[in-house]
Amino acid sequence: MKKRLFSIYSVIAVLLVGIVFAGMSCKKFSDITEGTKLIVDFSLIETSIEVRVFDAKTGNLIGQDGDGNVSIRITGADKDGVVDATGLQPENQQYTTQKGMLGLGLNPASEYTPSQMRRVCFNIVAHADGYLSTSQHVSISATGKNFVRINMVALDNPPEGVTVVREENVGTLVGGQLEEPLLIVTPGGKAELTIPAGVLMKDADGTLLQGNLDVLLVHFDNAVEEALAAFPGGLMTNATTLDGNSTDGMFFSAGFVAIEIKDANDRQAKTFEGGTLGLLAEVSPETYNPFAQRNVAAGDEVPFWSYDENTGSWTEEGNYTVTNNAGVFELSAEISHLSYFNFDWFWTEFCYYGVDFEFVVQGEICDCFPLQGIMRRQSDNAFIAWVEMWVCQGEPVHTFFAPANMPVYIEWLDNLNPTISVDAQYQPTYIEDLCEDITVTVYLTAIPYGTTVTAEVEVYCPSDPDFIIRPNFGVWYHKSGDINNWRYAEMVNGFAEICGVELGETYYFFAYYDGNYYYEPFTVTEANYEYVGFELPAEVCDEVFGM
Repeated sequence: MKKRLFSIYSVIAVLLVGIVFAGMSCKKFSDITEGTKLIVDFSLIETSIEVRVFDAKTGNLIGQDGDGNVSIRITGADKDGVVDATGLQPENQQYTTQKGMLGLGLNPASEYTPSQMRRVCFNIVAHADGYLSTSQHVSISATGKNFVRINMVALDNPPEGVTVVREENVGTLVGGQLEEPLLIVTPGGKAELTIPAGVLMKDADGTLLQGNLDVLLVHFDNAVEEALAAFPGGLMTNATTLDGNSTDGMFFSAGFVAIEIKDANDRQAKTFEGGTLGLLAEVSPETYNPFAQRNVAAGDEVPFWSYDENTGSWTEEGNYTVTNNAGVFELSAEISHLSYFNFDWFWTEFCYYGVDFEFVVQGEICDCFPLQGIMRRQSDNAFIAWVEMWVCQGEPVHTFFAPANMPVYIEWLDNLNPTISVDAQYQPTYIEDLCEDITVTVYLTAIPYGTTVTAEVEVYCPSDPDFIIRPNFGVWYHKSGDINNWRYAEMVNGFAEICGVELGETYYFFAYYDGNYYYEPFTVTEANYEYVGFELPAEVCDEVFGM
């Protein structure tokens, strides 16, 4: 069951489906009244969160071909402030992507209005059949547009650096106890799981597991960027440390292992009695120890963390020592419950409102646009996070939730907009401290490409024609036959500019309205579309606007 937390006046469904998707010809309607009209801004959500979920191996949006969706659950401190794009909120905060995308926002109530003094924090937890569960921590310190990218690992087609082993119908549990010991090893021997005989296995409800077991063991190599980019929970996150405090920080990973054990009745093991499981993980010699400021060495102490795949939360379990086994660095741990596990140093010097980015475009460019990049550490060139900024000329882009005293660099990607290129001297862009009170300037060059198409929309309800509705919303779109290159456009106060459009070509537009998703083709034949003085159907006015 969904509840509407506030009244948001949106005409996305009518405008996109009834006007654009239906392919109405370009037409300017006659004025509906004479004299002055009251223009109403029907956008109450000031902070939006555009979520996209990708397959970590292929780089495709999960479900983009209609072959499955991702279940999204919102957890964390400010989960009650998260709504969908039209103000709806499921009681269990459970959403579903379509074509790998989901539009969310923050309730405009004052307690969820982000600022430097009041940041809004929550987790986006993702589950999909055939994929390893994951999440992304979100921290927002100002109103505006936000983009979140989540990479998920397909168990039958993992990315480079991720190894998976699944052992089915192994071992035998009698009365919940394992009769013979088990040894599970990932391909290449990067991780080993030892389950001793006599250990008692229970699920989360305390029910004993029975019969044969299915065991899943997944290892993430921290020296491989594709593995780090799909790191469950993200590398910049919130965690509960040994002292019980909830702390924000950044992981310097020494390796990650996911473990799942199920019996024939699909009961999943959670706790163990009468013994512990042994976990052994190989550590890449390229692993960087941030506190020693050098690569890993035998004798280094590394904190050990568990991850709750249902909430996206991390908890520190203790510390373990790196050993050198015939030239191979290893970490081993004894575990008494099942989870995802992580050997990591945790960098807790953080800020929630850092440097401002100023983007200077040389040449003419239409409207705002997204700019994407990959942030890495200067110390070891390791992946930290995806970066995606909504760039409007003359407006700064703020940095939220960033590691302090940590030199980084951003390698910019040009895949979201063919009309923009980052100048060579800023590729990459080096930043010594993301938490300094400075402005980082990046120069861009406009690339002549296609046509700038404008759309203007002004509608009204027949019951009250003096109120003119000029909508605000965003849409994803791609050229027909090029589904892997999605772009984003936004209508503000009834006006939109869409850059780099090829006239005569068909584009697919994707938008969300009131629990439904719309994905329809539209052939662009004109450079200007005006839908001014358009009368909305009475039933829409009554249902959506109460007019």
